[in-house]
Amino acid sequence: MTFQSLLPPNATQDELAQEMVHSHVGDVLFDVRDVKNPDTCPPDILPWLAWEFGVTWWDNQWTEEQKRSNIKNAAAVNKTRGTLGAVKQSLASVGYSINVIEWFSETPQADPYTFRVEVIGNSITKDTLDKIYSQIIDTKNCRSWLSSIDIGPNDIAGVCYVGGAVVATLKAEIGTSE
Repeated sequence: MTFQSLLPPNATQDELAQEMVHSHVGDVLFDVRDVKNPDTCPPDILPWLAWEFGVTWWDNQWTEEQKRSNIKNAAAVNKTRGTLGAVKQSLASVGYSINVIEWFSETPQADPYTFRVEVIGNSITKDTLDKIYSQIIDTKNCRSWLSSIDIGPNDIAGVCYVGGAVVATLKAEIGTSE
């Protein structure tokens, strides 16, 4: 492949070298729109896309699905940072069903401005628990205090059919009248 310079004859060696490098930019066979989309971005570029989208918590051990989900949720989390909704959205990438219960929803009411988190599942590792805690601290408001993280049994969901029948018999005595 021959290369013809567009620079003037008095160009320096550095300028010529830079022009040579930039001449191959058009040879890249990908669309920039694919790189900027969390669904179509190559997996190797996801950490940089997360940085661009403003993701504040990233874990390289996540599955590709969790990474893409975290990037997609970044705008909503950043827009509502400091709210209960932001905490719930940031915890969606952990992969467990998680409930956040605020102090005024407790019976009896807990200390003001506290909340607790219930993680549904009984096979939580210490590493996962640390990730949950870090994401909560990252997205909660400064006023509220995390009182506890409770780990509960698995939710059981399904359809239960209950049936019954009533059987009645009518017993009539026919007697002789005297």
